[in-house]
Amino acid sequence: MTDIEKKYTPDDDEDAKEFVRRIISEQSDRDALLIVEQLVEIAVSLLKDRPCELSATASPQRMIVTLRHSGRPIDERMILLMSDHTDHIDYTPVGNEWKLVIRRDVPPPFVTRRK
Repeated sequence: MTDIEKKYTPDDDEDAKEFVRRIISEQSDRDALLIVEQLVEIAVSLLKDRPCELSATASPQRMIVTLRHSGRPIDERMILLMSDHTDHIDYTPVGNEWKLVIRRDVPPPFVTRRK
């Protein structure tokens, strides 16, 4: 983690969508990160109310959300579909749990030449 990265954990009364929305609202390039909110909402809905642990880091260059859960894994086809809509998805078993990492990079601003 660099000096400009900030680590986040959900507040006690915050659900997954509110958690991600709060992080996005603090970033300078919100539009590029909105898809993360949708992907987290999809992942949580696929867990069908199984408990999960969320954390995140954000910097001006990227946002990374990590979701850990136990029980059976999310269908691999859904993980592949989710990966089509962001920069990187990693879904791996860790002991008796599963760890889903969603990374969204913020593209640098476009530079155009004046005519």
